[in-house]
Amino acid sequence: MSGRATRGFLLALVGVVFAAPIDPLRAQDPEAEARSTLDGVYTAEQAERGRQSYMKACTECHALAWAVGDVVRSWEGASLYGFFDVMTRTMPESNPGSLRRREYVDIIAYMLQVNGMPPGEQALSTGSSRLRQIIFRWSDTP
Repeated sequence: MSGRATRGFLLALVGVVFAAPIDPLRAQDPEAEARSTLDGVYTAEQAERGRQSYMKACTECHALAWAVGDVVRSWEGASLYGFFDVMTRTMPESNPGSLRRREYVDIIAYMLQVNGMPPGEQALSTGSSRLRQIIFRWSDTP
């Protein structure tokens, strides 16, 4: 291949790469757009299930006050998936990963509720890709 042909091929290749969507899921699903915890990403019913799970599985080590304020606020800008991942790998301390995936997500919904995040019409998804698209935000932060 000549130098001119090689350059042309490389330019065409770069054009294809940059024209392709970076996240194919987001390109196919308009609901997959990034959201924040201020967008009503859980339901009140889900938070109630999460409260019940929290009372059974978490209060042995964490009083309710633990779930409110600085501990959760420290996740500002991070995805819910990161929080979910830490929870599933480390909690409950006596038996990490022992809850069902839905229970962990319901507990997150409860924690969002007690931290003043608004509920919405749809339950928080248990899907990893969906949890990655939701970012912790508080109303007093940009």
